[in-house]
Amino acid sequence: MIRSNPSPLPDNVLKLIAAWEKREKSKLFGYITTRQWPPPTLQINRSIARLIRTECADLKKIEMLDILLDCGGGDADAAFQIITFLQSKCERLRIFVPDWAKSAATLMCLGADEIWMSNVAELGPLDAQILDPRNPQEMPVSALEQFGAMDYLKTYSFEMLDTFIVLLIENLPSMRIKNMIPEATDFVTKQMSALYGQVDPFHFGGSYRSLAVAVEYGKRLMGRYGYSDWKLDQINAVINKLTWEYPSHSFVIDMYEAKTLGLHIQLLDGNREKEAHSILKDIMNWIGFAKNSK
Repeated sequence: MIRSNPSPLPDNVLKLIAAWEKREKSKLFGYITTRQWPPPTLQINRSIARLIRTECADLKKIEMLDILLDCGGGDADAAFQIITFLQSKCERLRIFVPDWAKSAATLMCLGADEIWMSNVAELGPLDAQILDPRNPQEMPVSALEQFGAMDYLKTYSFEMLDTFIVLLIENLPSMRIKNMIPEATDFVTKQMSALYGQVDPFHFGGSYRSLAVAVEYGKRLMGRYGYSDWKLDQINAVINKLTWEYPSHSFVIDMYEAKTLGLHIQLLDGNREKEAHSILKDIMNWIGFAKNSK
């Protein structure tokens, strides 16, 4: 056990875990961090990754390891460390998502051999969470937000340019088009410079690097484990879509959307779904194996 709340886990939860392990012939590892509010700032972080590696260092090889995952995300480096370590301790790894596994938790799912999602479960884009340079004491923000803002500014610039040229044509019909373009360009440049001046190149570059880290870890996890038989361009296509092609950090990637990506998705229903939600209902957070689960 790494941590739990309540501690120790209630008897009814321990019974549910024991029943799960008996039926599935597996060991159940909990990574549940979002049942408390507010949730930890970074629910997946280096200190937790270090604790897992330390506490489970002597764990004997497991034939089937199941992870019950309910987490809003965190640090991509830590997610990679956690999932590669747990993969080293088992022959096959399955991740069960009753409700959600967002951001870095989605990255963890890419390192599983199977992903089991309920009808209400959601994964999320791989955009990393970073501290907001304007409010570093607040909750982390999506690294993709800065790129979304830049895309909007670019689109807005062209729209403003078109609008200004149309106004010149309507109000100065004698003016030649080739003379309008420099006038319009100068006007739009002056109008947009104040907005672009708000962009800090250092922070913008940091956001790009954070996203690049998630991309590279995603490629490695898929290539090493459940998708090792895929061609590199197939893996790249999935990672590219998960990183760049969804409009927001909170975008819901349900099991049907995840299947369209080609991920190894199974429906979490029946007794498995009931037990998973029953476990979640009675705990605030839980990371690790249950007592005597080793």
